[in-house]
Amino acid sequence: MSLTGTTGKYQNNIEALQKLPLSRYERIFRIFTQGKNGKQFYFYNILNKIEFPDNIDPDLLDTHIVTAREPLTTTSHTLYGDIDSWWMIYLLNKPLLKNKFYAEGGMQLQFIRKNQRGLIYQQITDTTVFSNKHF
Repeated sequence: MSLTGTTGKYQNNIEALQKLPLSRYERIFRIFTQGKNGKQFYFYNILNKIEFPDNIDPDLLDTHIVTAREPLTTTSHTLYGDIDSWWMIYLLNKPLLKNKFYAEGGMQLQFIRKNQRGLIYQQITDTTVFSNKHF
């Protein structure tokens, strides 16, 4: 067992586990295993995290004005058609949202354009792996 990322596979590469859609935050991180009493247990290193740089290409971004208080899962559904991408909205707007996972009416939230999410997901995956470790 290792918490450093030197072992483990991505969930979508483990046949015993359900495949995750591209938009799921958990998909970015490797899963580790530990056996106990003849059973295999899977877990994530919860200390891993993702942060967006301050200098994201503005052509990848758009602005959404929130009309009434709503959870970020609702905002994600409005913008992307799924509730799984709430984490991208949160991370892009963390200074504005602080530690809240909802937006108030009138807030102007930045978001990754829907047709650019695949590129961003791939870049996140590529840049979070360094010498087989996640940061």
